[in-house]
Amino acid sequence: MLLFFPLFTGFRGYSDVTLSKYLFFVSVTALWLIALLVIEVIRRAELGVNKLTLVGVLILIYFVFCCISAIFSSFRASVLLGEGRFDGLITTFLCVGIFFCVSQFAHPKKAYIYTACLAVSLNCIVAVLQILGYNPLHLFPGTYNFYDAGMEFSSTFLGTIGNADLFSAYICLILPLASIYYISAKRRPLALMYFVLLTAFCLFKSGVAGGLLALAVTAVVASPFIITNGERLRRALEIAFLLSISAFLAFSIKITEGASGVTVNFLLSRFSEVLIIAAVLLVLLRLILNKSDFAQTTLKIIFAGLATVAIVSGLLTAYYWKGSEGSIYELSQILHGNIKDSFGSSRILIWRKSLKLVPESLLLGGGPGTLALRLDVSFSRFVAETGKTLSSSVDNTHNYYLGILVNTGLLSLVAYIAAQGISLFKAVKAVKLSEFCGALACCLLCYWVQDFFGLGLFLVSPLMWLFWGLLVSSLRRKAIDSIV
Repeated sequence: MLLFFPLFTGFRGYSDVTLSKYLFFVSVTALWLIALLVIEVIRRAELGVNKLTLVGVLILIYFVFCCISAIFSSFRASVLLGEGRFDGLITTFLCVGIFFCVSQFAHPKKAYIYTACLAVSLNCIVAVLQILGYNPLHLFPGTYNFYDAGMEFSSTFLGTIGNADLFSAYICLILPLASIYYISAKRRPLALMYFVLLTAFCLFKSGVAGGLLALAVTAVVASPFIITNGERLRRALEIAFLLSISAFLAFSIKITEGASGVTVNFLLSRFSEVLIIAAVLLVLLRLILNKSDFAQTTLKIIFAGLATVAIVSGLLTAYYWKGSEGSIYELSQILHGNIKDSFGSSRILIWRKSLKLVPESLLLGGGPGTLALRLDVSFSRFVAETGKTLSSSVDNTHNYYLGILVNTGLLSLVAYIAAQGISLFKAVKAVKLSEFCGALACCLLCYWVQDFFGLGLFLVSPLMWLFWGLLVSSLRRKAIDSIV
């Protein structure tokens, strides 16, 4: 799952990537679950499972309410597969199965982290080639390429994941995993620096605002808990340097397609200058603190203060922003109370229309994967350059939590969010005892923040459930009875 699932695209590229990945996901996961069951029965004659943790109980409650929602849905013919993009009860069952079996029978290994990083780096190499105007693996049909997005078709596609938002979600899962493991591992895993630089560059270059915000929130929230001594501080400065360089390259390299093909230019903007200055300052600070050490309490106070300053200054910058477009402009308008349906690539419109469906069935929702049957939102746009009218209908809330609320109801949403909160709370207490807990918790936090603006589809979500299971397993195997 860590290596082949993200890279598998089937045999027709983006034309059939969703169905191809779904068949791969269902077949591999089902065979694995059956094989695991058979092996356990043969080995012990009965399933010898560990006692469920509180997180496991909440996930089980979440799934039970999903099943009840499916039973009482008026769209029973659609609840198994779903009418959106294979987001029905079968997908939920397999993802929950991944979580429980991984949390029961697996435990974190650094080989898993390297495997995940290898897959994401191959994915990013494909994405970089696409941005340069090539069509590796012939993922785009015919003569189309990355720059035909918005001209010949509605969505933007990158890597072997497909949709750019899902590509961003994938990076939001793996980039913090590699970064935090680099900071917290007993021995400095230098190979991960390459993965951090490449994946961060692709995240910045994708321009998906939700992914960038998720990364920033994770860095601000996690730093007081992860950076606990001088060595971790030095490694964190090295990661911050890599992120600055990747952002500098992403925002300074301008790639455009014209009649003569793709041209690459290097343009320094004021923001690029700020990034390179920040990179230089990080190097100097790293050299100054080469052999310094600090008390954990001191570091926690410093980074908690820096986090507060970052949040306040970020909000003030957005509030007084003078621009007239872009994500920061939209945030500025929201802070001023001016909320338009077009903000967030029309997410505000989708959210508003989706929320109107909630009172129809508050507790149980309309049924797993049935939003497309209940929501009537579509978009069309005439493209003068091609003479085409691009049309698309909405089958996803573009907010995973809102999607749970609409599809399976408030009861399942409460159980799901409670499981998230307890998992992170336990991880904070255990982060000093395991080099994996912090990395797994941060990758989940980043993905969960991105989920507030994301699609939450099976093309990436099974990996989240896998890492969630590894986090619970890591907590159990450290025998932290007071927090498990």
